[in-house]
Amino acid sequence: VYTHWFQPLGANGVRHGQSAQVHNHMFTFDANGQPEYKFKGGELLQGESDGSSYPNGGLRATHTAGAYTALDPSSPIFMMDDTIFIPTVFVSWNGHSLDEKTPLLRAEQRMSEQCVRLLGKMGYNVPQIQTNIGLEQEFFLIPRDQFCRRPDLQAAGRTILGKLPARGQEMCDHYMGPLNPHALNCLREIQDAAFQLGIPLKTRHREVAPNQYEMAPYF
Repeated sequence: VYTHWFQPLGANGVRHGQSAQVHNHMFTFDANGQPEYKFKGGELLQGESDGSSYPNGGLRATHTAGAYTALDPSSPIFMMDDTIFIPTVFVSWNGHSLDEKTPLLRAEQRMSEQCVRLLGKMGYNVPQIQTNIGLEQEFFLIPRDQFCRRPDLQAAGRTILGKLPARGQEMCDHYMGPLNPHALNCLREIQDAAFQLGIPLKTRHREVAPNQYEMAPYF
């Protein structure tokens, strides 16, 4: 099973984190009616969908609803369970972006062109530049049994009842302190799962508040 995987407009904010995907089986029958598995190169590079099913910002009328996915070679293909996820962009029939990634890739291309021009003025001859980001993910790790005793955390995701934590400068709970063994095991599981998706972690460490931790995936 494979799917072209992309983030439609609105995945960042309106429908936060929502992705789009259509799963297709490689199973088919040959000319003699015998079962076989077939996957063509064209199916990897491009797909077609009904663009009217996705947010489009009024870029085109409903009758021009054709939209296309195209392979994004800058993102790694990964496999989850029985499905191959193929990162793609999603554009309308006239080239308007219908996803969150196409504007980013176009901005990166323009930045590369201008940086190459600037470096050329400085005497450096480079064909292109590549940008990478490491987004810091900060979060709190709470034992499940303790979480179940806190209705405020379950309902609101934050502390509503209780007292303020100690914020002194004592060395027992500082910014770069050793990781709690249970928290470290959790971070290792996250690290292994992320690496299988082609996302290595650049850093992992404690943060200022009690039970607060941070990790930075590297894109």
